[in-house]
Amino acid sequence: MTTPPSPDDDPAAPEPPPPWALPDTRAPAAEAPAAPPDETSPADDPEPSPTAGERPGRARTNGLAIAALVTGAVGLVLFAIAFAVAALVQIRRRGGGGRGLALGGLGASAAWLAVAAVIAVMFGDSLFSAGEAEADPRQRDGYVLSSTLKVGDCFTAQTHDPADPNVYPSPCASPHNGEVVAKATLPAGPFPGVQRLAAQAAALCKERTPDNVKKIVDDDFDARTELPKRKDWESGKRTVTCTLVYVGEDKSLTAPLSRAVITPRHEAMFEQGECLEKWDESMTPPVVDCDLPHQFQVLATYKLQGKEYPGIKKLEKMASEGCARRAADIWKGDPPPDRVSATFATPTKQQWRLGYRDVYCLITGGNNGPLKRSFVPKK
Repeated sequence: MTTPPSPDDDPAAPEPPPPWALPDTRAPAAEAPAAPPDETSPADDPEPSPTAGERPGRARTNGLAIAALVTGAVGLVLFAIAFAVAALVQIRRRGGGGRGLALGGLGASAAWLAVAAVIAVMFGDSLFSAGEAEADPRQRDGYVLSSTLKVGDCFTAQTHDPADPNVYPSPCASPHNGEVVAKATLPAGPFPGVQRLAAQAAALCKERTPDNVKKIVDDDFDARTELPKRKDWESGKRTVTCTLVYVGEDKSLTAPLSRAVITPRHEAMFEQGECLEKWDESMTPPVVDCDLPHQFQVLATYKLQGKEYPGIKKLEKMASEGCARRAADIWKGDPPPDRVSATFATPTKQQWRLGYRDVYCLITGGNNGPLKRSFVPKK
């Protein structure tokens, strides 16, 4: 599987347009005509009066200042601020009227921003995340906390989010994927902390899980717990709700777990300690007596978790680390001789899509030739 190259700038693409800037092309206000020279000496008429019918000249109101006030009044905050700043700059450079209008536009914008801030505090995410609420089924009517259900109640839950405690109650005879299997109250005492509380709850839920379900939990079910919050714990509510959510290949259940017929996922082909004459991906490798020459011996088998195929490199890293841990547990301080080397076999991408998650940790003689005895104890 290849990773698509990172998208770079296309050299043939046109140059992006320059950042928008408010044009400053308005012609300067026409200057008032110069007054005719005053023929009267200041000594003769110290306080001359204007000629009858003549009006004194007034500074022209800046158009951007008017636009700032109008857009600010109707809530177009970004436009109002841009117009107001441009107007104030022009008035300072060229003179003219409208400074009060520009400031009024800024004041109206500030008022709109204050109102928006108050609404955000009052309503939180409910106002500004409507799109998320529509896409997230947890927000739809009918979803409840799993702790509100009784033992034996069935529900439908999110399979991709194990931490989500919201479920949709469903009749056990209808398609569903989860069931409340147990409820238990933890002993009184100081709040133990989230991590310790989760460990206590997991152990308690495992103990209370019905015996007929325990054997299929690891592969086909997610065991989930809803824990009490600190404030609930301190108020005496210490109940843990244990649920199982089906993640197997049948997609959904149509009966209570006590009566459900669940086909477990395939079992591993080989067990720890079995010796294989060879390894062939296209067929089942034959198992032989370990005293006879053989190419491989099974050190351990285990299943990987996850729904999406992780890719070859990550898959091999996961398998290598998992096999190393199991080799250390099996051999402890007594590893096999140097002529034995470790390897592993992982599912292909196609097998992963079919639900196969088995990893086989193997040992082999490699270039030293076939193995002629067992190096791994059987279970």
